[in-house]
Amino acid sequence: MTIENRAKSQEFITAEAKVCADTYHPVPVVVARARDCLMWDVEGREYLDMMSAYSAVSHGHLHPRLVAAATRQLQQVAVTSRAFYGNVLGPFLEKLCSVAGFEQALPMNSGAEAVETAIKAARRWGHRVKGIADGTAEILVARNNFHGRTTTVISASSEPDYQAGFGPLTPGFRFFDFGDMASVRAAAS
Repeated sequence: MTIENRAKSQEFITAEAKVCADTYHPVPVVVARARDCLMWDVEGREYLDMMSAYSAVSHGHLHPRLVAAATRQLQQVAVTSRAFYGNVLGPFLEKLCSVAGFEQALPMNSGAEAVETAIKAARRWGHRVKGIADGTAEILVARNNFHGRTTTVISASSEPDYQAGFGPLTPGFRFFDFGDMASVRAAAS
């Protein structure tokens, strides 16, 4: 790819770098539009979207039924906080629980929030069910993970760069090597 046919992309990359905090190192592709599993950059080059926004759009981009459903909802109300009841959440969770085989579900806004909630649930279960003293629960986490950038989630990361400058970190995590049962056993003992 030559400099000449990347000039428009470079303009957007440079402009973003001036005003956006440097927390990621994105692929130098400036996406202008997407449909299904394809994306196009500002110069019109086509890409197969293998990232799917870290699985946030695993259903693909702009599926007509999803766009129609989102449009219908946005014409009613954009979003309400959990401080109110709504006419959509209950039926949605009922269907989700039925499909997943669970009694209850707790919707989250982000992956980091979901991971933090899972950590809280595991710790509470440990305290209430297993009798682990408050403040002593430990959770096993695989090295080389990435679940977001909140303080607790980076505490569960083995990457020093993610943690640098953000201490004190949340305690209670023990690391193992993914796929290595001996490592899991060592971390659990």
